[in-house]
Amino acid sequence: MDRVVQGLFCLGVAISAATFADPLVEFASNAGWFGPGNFTDHSNLDVVPALVSAAALALLYVIVRVREIVAPGSRDFARRLRASLRAHAAKPALPLLPAMFAAQITTLYGMETIEQIVVAGHPLGGCIWLGAPAVIALALHAAACVLTAFVLSRILESLTRVAVDIVLFVRALFLAEAAERKRALKATIDQPRPARTNPLASCLAMRAPPILTA
Repeated sequence: MDRVVQGLFCLGVAISAATFADPLVEFASNAGWFGPGNFTDHSNLDVVPALVSAAALALLYVIVRVREIVAPGSRDFARRLRASLRAHAAKPALPLLPAMFAAQITTLYGMETIEQIVVAGHPLGGCIWLGAPAVIALALHAAACVLTAFVLSRILESLTRVAVDIVLFVRALFLAEAAERKRALKATIDQPRPARTNPLASCLAMRAPPILTA
């Protein structure tokens, strides 16, 4: 499960960092911050689908974490939540940064290449996909990778806590309702029934004694 969680986190960081850094780098290039030259394709159509992908990965990450914590058959949810958060806090993102950055640059290349095909009908070639001079673009994207990894880890942990609380609250409601129905059914079954009497005996008991005649 840890491999799945780490993979989702790495992909989420890579796509998120590429999505947020790319428009900023292109804006700076188009504003002339990096000197004269054409460094961009003057389009940001790739941002929206990348944002949707990043959000989907974040949601999937939270779902996997919640399923790991609120496992069937486990009752000590608070202990499992604390243990899970400690385990992930004890594994800093630093060792994963090279993989995240590689995935980020690969994502950026794919985003920009597809965007160029959509906008211009063909890839533009060169380093246009970087959006700036290569050294500057790589440095900015590396900084974005580190910052995104730090911020996203905090956000995902907070979302995981909230999701676990919601799941436990809903589960408690259903369990309480089921327990109440069970108690009501048991009370109905165990309810004492009135003693049954003989109808003929009841009728005779209500009749006056017969009149005696001489």
